[in-house]
Amino acid sequence: MDKEHVFFENYAKNWDRDRKADDRVLSSFMELAAIRPGSAILDAGCGTGVLLPYLSAAAGDEGSVEGFDYSQQMIDVAKDKFSHLANVTFTTGNVLKYAFPRKHYDVVCCLNFYPHIAEHSRDVIRRLYEALVPGGMLLIMHDLPRQAVNAIHGGAPVLPPVDILEEKLISAGFSIVMAMDTDRFYFIKVVKAADEADFVYDDEEEQPAEAHAGTHHDHHHTETKRVLNRLSRITGHVEAIKRMIEDGRDCSDVLVQLAAVHSAIAGVSRVILKDHIDHCIVDAIHEGDAEAVENLKKAINTFVK
Repeated sequence: MDKEHVFFENYAKNWDRDRKADDRVLSSFMELAAIRPGSAILDAGCGTGVLLPYLSAAAGDEGSVEGFDYSQQMIDVAKDKFSHLANVTFTTGNVLKYAFPRKHYDVVCCLNFYPHIAEHSRDVIRRLYEALVPGGMLLIMHDLPRQAVNAIHGGAPVLPPVDILEEKLISAGFSIVMAMDTDRFYFIKVVKAADEADFVYDDEEEQPAEAHAGTHHDHHHTETKRVLNRLSRITGHVEAIKRMIEDGRDCSDVLVQLAAVHSAIAGVSRVILKDHIDHCIVDAIHEGDAEAVENLKKAINTFVK
C-alpha cells in the first residue's frame, strides 16, 4: 500500500465526521451535470459515497451507478450507508490498474478525486475516456474552491486552473461543455466525441502544414479543435445563465457565470492570436519581406495588450 492508500483505509470511519459535504454545492453540480435518466454512471473515487444518492436519483430505476474506490474501508462505509439503493453497486480497485469495460459508461463522475491522481492524470484521463461510450460525459468536480484544495495539499497545484486542465482534456479528445472555477467550487463538464477515433494526444497528431509561400499572407486558423471547444464552453455558460435568470437565482451566481464567459472569450482570443503570431513568424523567416515583419509586430503588440 502507498501512504495515501493507508491514510484513507485508516481514516474511513471518521471521514464523514470531519469532512462535511456541502449539500447546496452538490445539488448545483447535479443541476449543471443534467444527467439523463437511464444512464450508466461510474462514481470514480466515490469515497464514503457522498455523491451516490444524488447519482442514484439522477439515474433512476432504469439506470445504474457504480461506486468505485481504491480503499476497501471507504467502500465498506459507503455500503453501510447506501446499500439500500437498488441501482447502486460497489467496486474496489485502483483506477490506474483496473480493467474498466470499454465504451460502457454514459457518465463518469470524479468528485474531490482529481488531486489524488494529479501525478498520473494523463493515464487516468485515457482510461476514463476509453470507459465512456461515444457521446459520454466526464465530470471533474470539487466542492471546495481550488485555492482551498491546493492549500490542503500543502500548497501544491494538484487542482490546476480550469484552462490548464481543459487543455489536457481537449488533447485527450474531449469537448468542453462547461468549466467553472469559483470561490465556492470547481466544476468541469466535458463530452467524448460521438464519432470518436482512438485516443491520441495533440502532440502525437499530424502537425499542420507550414504557411504557404506568396506575397498575400492569408492565414487559415490551424487550432480549430481548441477554438471550437472554447466556443462550446461559452455556449454552455450562456445556457446556464439563462436557466439561472429563469429560476430567479441570486445575482452573485449569475455574475460568476458572466465572469466565466469573459474568461472563455479571452481564452479563444489567446488561442487565435498565438496561432496568428506563429504564422507571422513563419512568413517573416521564410520570406523576409516588410509586410510579414509588420504583421508580426502588430500581432505581438496585440498579444501584449
